Amino acid sequence: MNNTNLESRRIVLLVIVLSIGIIFTIRLFYVQIINDKWKEESIKISETNLVIEPERGIIFDRNGKLLAANKVNFELRLTPSKIRDFDTTQLCELIHIDKDSLTRKINKLKRYWRSKQILIKTVPEKSLSKLNSLMYKYPGFELSEKSLRTYPESAAAHILGYVREVDGEIIKKKPYYRGGDRIGISGLEKYYEDELRGRRGKNQFLRDAYGNLKEMTASDTAQTGNNLWSTIDVDLQKYGERLMQNKIGSVIAIEPSTGEILAMVSSPSFDPNLLTGDTMSRNWRRLFLNDSLKPLFNRGLSSRNSPGSVFKMVQGLTAWELGVIDENTKIYCDKGVVGCHNHSAVQGLAGAIKVSCNPYFYETFKRISTSQDGENSFEKSRKGIELWNEYVTSFGLGTNLELDFPNYTIGNIPSVATYDKIYPNKKWNYRTCNSLAIGQGEMLVTLYQIANLSCIMANRGFYYYPHLIREIDGGTIDPKYTEKHYTKVGQDKFQLIVDAMQQVVEGAGGTASGARIEGIEVCGKTGTVENSRGKDHSVFIAFAPKDNPKIAIAVYIENAGYGGTWAAPVASLMAEQYLTDTIKNSWKEQRILDANLIPVSK
Repeated sequence: MNNTNLESRRIVLLVIVLSIGIIFTIRLFYVQIINDKWKEESIKISETNLVIEPERGIIFDRNGKLLAANKVNFELRLTPSKIRDFDTTQLCELIHIDKDSLTRKINKLKRYWRSKQILIKTVPEKSLSKLNSLMYKYPGFELSEKSLRTYPESAAAHILGYVREVDGEIIKKKPYYRGGDRIGISGLEKYYEDELRGRRGKNQFLRDAYGNLKEMTASDTAQTGNNLWSTIDVDLQKYGERLMQNKIGSVIAIEPSTGEILAMVSSPSFDPNLLTGDTMSRNWRRLFLNDSLKPLFNRGLSSRNSPGSVFKMVQGLTAWELGVIDENTKIYCDKGVVGCHNHSAVQGLAGAIKVSCNPYFYETFKRISTSQDGENSFEKSRKGIELWNEYVTSFGLGTNLELDFPNYTIGNIPSVATYDKIYPNKKWNYRTCNSLAIGQGEMLVTLYQIANLSCIMANRGFYYYPHLIREIDGGTIDPKYTEKHYTKVGQDKFQLIVDAMQQVVEGAGGTASGARIEGIEVCGKTGTVENSRGKDHSVFIAFAPKDNPKIAIAVYIENAGYGGTWAAPVASLMAEQYLTDTIKNSWKEQRILDANLIPVSK
């Protein structure tokens, strides 16, 4: 090999080395000076953010008593990659778990090698102090403070609802949430989630090469959730829950002058604290699988039933407003038309309501249905039912009353479309659906709509949308809850009905003498709803006092029989408790408390 070739190779090698050096230099300059991406990554390596979870807002009753609150809870977390040998026997004793269960939990979490995972959601309070002093013995483990929901009054489970940790599906739909966050799943906890959840904060720290936190470089304070002041009177709520023990049904009480719901009892019920903490999933499943009683089901807002005879007031007012009867119209109680109980002769509309005469209201329905022009009975009935539906729905029955609550049922007041669907040839008339006259047949309503009907009678013709929250700290209530809604019936006609309702309770031959309250004028109306699958349902609505009413109430007890026998006493006891804070007739109260009206399964 000559010197020329050797020199050429040396030059080529030098050029390659210099080229590589220049390329690396340019790349390094681009990465460090021009492109900010790697600068940001280096900051991430030297800085870390610690998220600060906000306290969930508190829920109070109307008198300032705590309904939903928070208590400090400590979780035991672990980072699998940092675990060293430890005394498993001692740890198992402290956290109340057996060795096999502990081993299974740890092995399950080992796939998340470097991240912190929850091992125990709630460390027993009795063990907390001792475990905290011994944490140095358990490398890779740490105690983490977490807020846990609690319900101090152990009441109003269906109203309050419950919270639980978010899952992957929730995180996908609502990116605000992250693993470990809690969210309202039902009730007020769900409807007012945005107000209750607060806003998380974070502290930013510098950390060294070993991952140890050093200097705080930035801080964003967490914002506590807004507190809610509910319309509920928890003492009345708890009393209603006591009265409804061993009964299937619901009670809803409303302040007529505001639409504020004072109590909403669904029975059977349960302690809302069952759906908190480590045992929540197990307890929820146990409640859910109770098929016969369905304690998780909110009967007041989700159950659709016929209103029965309490509807007769709406039927009578509609007929009067449309001019097919007046207040003095007499109609013979013809039991050949429809069955009826024995009562004195009906002397006008008020008397018909007092004694709850079925044939009277069948006839008023017929007159409405045939009052319109048409070539035949089918055409007349179509126009009559359409008109009837407009008036009935103006009482809030079968319509959306805009409750501040999730997933409630609206019900259904039959219309022309209803019967056209049942009879595609449109060959139907008033005889097809005359059971609507007494609140039966295809008519389905919910108890909150029946309670709202009681408010309409108390207010002599108008109502406010029923609602459960009266004030939000740092927020506002929707103004729709302060708007009056009038029926299509003139207000001048309601006083006659109110007087009749008073006679139902206090007059001779009235159907609800069991609803009387000493010293207070009570107005009410009984209902007994036919039930093809067992004993009839007992229904009653009332308000008191007669003038300037403070409470309107509706009671629905399934399979209990006559409205005056069971529903009426429950309503009067709750009204008396609310208005006077005492019960004078202890015998009536004890009778209701002792009654077990749950049907015996065969």
